[in-house]
Amino acid sequence: MDDGSSPNTKLIDARGRTKSPTGSGRPMSRQELAEAVNAWQWSRYERDDRLDETDIGKLERGEIRWPGRTRREGFRAVLGATTDAELGFFRARRNRSLDTAVSVAQVPLPPPLMTSTALTLRGPGSPPAMENVLRSAGGQFFDGESIDTRTYPAVDDGRILAAVPADFAASRFLTRARRGLVVGAIADDGGATGYGLDTRQARRRLAKAGPGSRLLIPPAYVLDDVTVGILWAVVNLDEPLLNDDSLLHDLQQDLLPYESMPSSSLGRDLASELTAVSQMWIGSYFCAHHILRHLDGLAGIPEFWTREQRGEEASTWLLFRHKYDYLRSIAERFAGGPMTRAFCIPPDAVAASPPGERILLLLSAALMESFGIQVNVCTETEYSAVEGFVLDRGHEAIVANWVGADGIWQVGVTTDRPSVRDYGEIAAYTGAHSAITGPSTGRRLRMLADYLELDWAWLVERCRQLGEHGCSGFAAPRSRLLSVAGVDRACQYVGEVGMISR
Repeated sequence: MDDGSSPNTKLIDARGRTKSPTGSGRPMSRQELAEAVNAWQWSRYERDDRLDETDIGKLERGEIRWPGRTRREGFRAVLGATTDAELGFFRARRNRSLDTAVSVAQVPLPPPLMTSTALTLRGPGSPPAMENVLRSAGGQFFDGESIDTRTYPAVDDGRILAAVPADFAASRFLTRARRGLVVGAIADDGGATGYGLDTRQARRRLAKAGPGSRLLIPPAYVLDDVTVGILWAVVNLDEPLLNDDSLLHDLQQDLLPYESMPSSSLGRDLASELTAVSQMWIGSYFCAHHILRHLDGLAGIPEFWTREQRGEEASTWLLFRHKYDYLRSIAERFAGGPMTRAFCIPPDAVAASPPGERILLLLSAALMESFGIQVNVCTETEYSAVEGFVLDRGHEAIVANWVGADGIWQVGVTTDRPSVRDYGEIAAYTGAHSAITGPSTGRRLRMLADYLELDWAWLVERCRQLGEHGCSGFAAPRSRLLSVAGVDRACQYVGEVGMISR
């Protein structure tokens, strides 16, 4: 890959192959390329850009290697490229893959969701593996769990084949109850690229293979922003829920009387023995069932408002088993109706989230769209404190809140006219001023990716790959309260609608 000071020959060559729109037969000039990209951005996003020949010159000289997202899309469209790499565009920063170079210093800004000690690729006369620990970042709810890993040299011949020991299938690392990750590392100029496989999956694959077989890892499981983001969420939800499983079961029985109450709240002191994640789960579980219990009283198609602003909170939609069942129940009950669900995602929440966490947020929106629920996004910070609600406009509102609540949950049902009107005005404003608009789900998700500063084309391809293989191969939950059904469905959906919208 060229360094940042060398000419971008790929972009220069692509412009040279593209004919001038004047019909003269000569190559497109820098100014003509700039105008064509500006026109494309206006036609697609109504964005009035001022790209000119000076900007093209900086790109071709390599002074700028990573133009803005809509500009990159415009360059690909005008020059007939399918990827940024074909035009020599790349980020002048650490590779997307896992931090696996020898003696790599961790870069704290922005903090990665999973960090690793140096991953050493050893020669033939050296020990065959590197014992390593992936440490996850903490969050508002997440404690920052870790995963033990074993790293082995691998080759890529269209498949990822890791050279594991002959007796690896019977090793303590694969047979123990604790989660682990087997990483196949492929050396490259930047150090190494890692491909991860859950120890359960590795044990199954090796059990069916002959002695001395190499471990086959799907290329889709490359450790990048998508897979590491999903793994980060699974690990940080799974461990606390497993540890609190008995406590959660007992608490659910104690809380049965609350189910008959139209309004209730639960203070955190009553669940003080639970971890933050388990408190989050019980609050989410109660809110979901509170809404389902009161849907029969609605006169029309409901409008939903949800408080998740970051991927940490939104990952619950992808992984909590009861949330997937809740969405499926809602979709079946109001099949064919124009349902909407609004998020409030202010710019500061986007700026504070690393790419993997933003991807979780987009996948959560994709999951809802896959159930026929149109997602709207409000970006005004003034709406950040609005509690979660389900609105039957002009009649009543079901209030159900666990994100940002003072206690474990706060739920209720109101027919108070001023309150119902206020919720209606919030829903109406968000619908009219959503940051993601368009007649198709593909267009809306693409606009959401743009707002979240995610590479849509790359994300579509990665989701397509993961949709084919599923996520349990590298991030299988152990808790009965979790499932990858939601994240698998979201990945499949992004891969499908993304290909259609191209």
